[in-house]
Amino acid sequence: MAAKIEVDPETGCWLWTGSCNGEGQSGYGQVSHEGKTQLVHRVVFRLLVGEILKGFQMRHADPLGRHYTLCCNPDNLEAVPKQEARRRRDWDSARARTTHCPYGHAYSPENSYLDARGFRQCRTCRAERVRTAGFPRPCEIS
Repeated sequence: MAAKIEVDPETGCWLWTGSCNGEGQSGYGQVSHEGKTQLVHRVVFRLLVGEILKGFQMRHADPLGRHYTLCCNPDNLEAVPKQEARRRRDWDSARARTTHCPYGHAYSPENSYLDARGFRQCRTCRAERVRTAGFPRPCEIS
């Protein structure tokens, strides 16, 4: 595994250069370990720090506060309960990386809105759901 890790001199991140499960910075490094494909950062953490408790997730952060999914430096990783990992997630960055809804409509300013929970919704899909559910349009209500 060491042959596929490059150290970023600016951040100290150990950047995985091998196989990934996604594109660019959004993917996680993966490696065959103990007979199955596993995420590199989890394998490195277990080998160098210790087991990851059940119900815990790994969080990535470099010293400059960026989120690098390809980093496997145990100094830049921490195991936290799933609820804490969700609370810390940078929802704005995640939302910015998602450019289209699951049905392929662009999340443009004209075609998206935030619902009461803060989740981005597709106006085209919403209009289709309303149309197919047979709800009357506002102009049809007397």
